[in-house]
Order: sequence, then structure tokens, then C-alpha cells
Amino acid sequence: MRLGCDLPPCADPGGIRAFAQAAEDIGYDHLAVAEHVLAVGHGSALSLRAAPRPAYESSTVLGFLSGVTSRIELVSAMLLLPLRPAPLAAKQAAELDRLSGQRLRLGVAVGWDAGELLAHGVEPGVRGELFEEQVQAMRLLWAKDAVDFHGRHVRLSGAGLVPRPRRSIPLWMGGGTARSMGVPPQRAMRRIAALADGFTMSAVLGKRLGHGERLIAQLLAGVDAAGRDRSAFGIEARLLTHLTQRDEWAHYGYRWKRAGATHLAVSNHAVGDIDDHIELIATAFDVLRPLHRGRRSNEQPREH
Repeated sequence: MRLGCDLPPCADPGGIRAFAQAAEDIGYDHLAVAEHVLAVGHGSALSLRAAPRPAYESSTVLGFLSGVTSRIELVSAMLLLPLRPAPLAAKQAAELDRLSGQRLRLGVAVGWDAGELLAHGVEPGVRGELFEEQVQAMRLLWAKDAVDFHGRHVRLSGAGLVPRPRRSIPLWMGGGTARSMGVPPQRAMRRIAALADGFTMSAVLGKRLGHGERLIAQLLAGVDAAGRDRSAFGIEARLLTHLTQRDEWAHYGYRWKRAGATHLAVSNHAVGDIDDHIELIATAFDVLRPLHRGRRSNEQPREH
């Protein structure tokens, strides 16, 4: 099982750098960056309270992280794809992958905050259809010098990226909200099984092992039904350290692995300074070490 961690909310570039470099030195395989672009009114993803937590725009932060790390995989979890034109998203991903030395895993989702979508000119009711066209167009742009694509929402005529990425960038999908108990709707499940390289589970499922286990089984059955190789399909679960006790962490990790998760991300949404977050991910890595299939033995910690 590959182990990763989520970048905690932090407005200080020095704190972001310190956390990322610590995660890499501890031995984590990947570092994930969440995203929300806007806080729009009451009940939005980012409530407009007196002191809201910082939120990231993932492409910008991943670019910063690519310059302060050298080995760890960099993950968007999740980039809200309908907020961007498909060619721009494809180009940003290609540049991030090139500048990071092919360390990008692009996680994408349709978004759930209606205010955030509308502020970007996206009608919530069409976001799923738009999303599917975007994914298809982006993969074509990564693979071909000149692309013709004529969808309802995305149209390209003889368009290409220069340079194209050196590989097919891993493209994972997410889905599920608190209202749905972290379980994506059936159409989204079919989309993920048919199109994605992997699935990132919602943090809402972090303590709902039974729901998550059933979701994994259903998703892998969908991968089979789509005629795809389930052994090549990744699934990432989350360990919510702020909602669980240390003596439960190994149990959660083993349960997720047994259910079929290939990746586990340590996530802490509690408020604390960066030193506290670094201490927590170090402790969690020690607890989860028996589950870890880690980096190559010839990779050495950074020299400070």
C-alpha cells in the first residue's frame, strides 16, 4: 500500500515548504492538495465566517511544491475541473508534470458547490456532461500533436500542446459529498469505472468503513464490467487522524487495504501549527509502516 498525506491549510509559504519536505523525508509516497477557489455565501464549501481556513488553488500550489521537493508524488485532490477550460487544464497539468519530473497525479472532480460553479459560469446541471468531455479532450491533447474534438461543451480544431507531456498523466477521479455519505451517484460511479485511472474516496468516508468497503466492491465490479483490468486501477482511502485515536489507525489501514485500497492518505483537518502537523504525520507513518510498500531503497533523505 502506498502512503500519502494531505497538505494542511496554511497561508504561509514557509510552512507549506516545511511540511512538504518533511513528508518527503519521512518516507511518504505522495502529497495531496485540496482545492476550493471561492467562498460564495452561506453554506458554501468555504463558509464566510470571521476567520475562514485558507483554501488552495491546486495548480499554483503544486507548482510551488514541485520546486521544493524532488521525489514525492504530487497530487491534486481534487482539482475542480469544470472551473477551467479543458485546454488550460490540460496545459497546466502537462507543465506541472514536466517541471516536477513526471511526478504529477491529476485528481479531478465535478465540484458540488453551486455558488462556486455559477460564479465560474457553469450551470450545476451540466457539470457532469462537461466534465466527461473535458477528460476526453485533455487526454487527446496529451497524446496527439493536433486534436479535433467536437462536443457539446468542448470544441477543438487542429489544437495541440507544445510540448506535449512525455507520458499519459495519471488521471484519477473523486466524488461523493456529506449529503450522499461520501458515495458518488450511480452515473458518477459508471464514469469513474469507465474513464479514470483511479478513484480518490471522499474524506466523508474516513470513519465509515462499512460504507467504504461496499463502495470499493461496487466500483471494482464496475471496472470489470467496463472490460478494464482492476489490478491497474488505483483506489485511495483517507485516514482522518483528527476523528480517530492513534490505537485505531492500524486497524483502519488494514481494513482499507483488505477492501482493495491501493493508497492511503493521512488527513488532519484539525487546527494546529505546521510543527504539530509534521509531528502527526511522522507518528502516523510509524504506525502504518507495516502496510507500506515504499520508495526504492537507494533513495536517501534530503540533506539540510
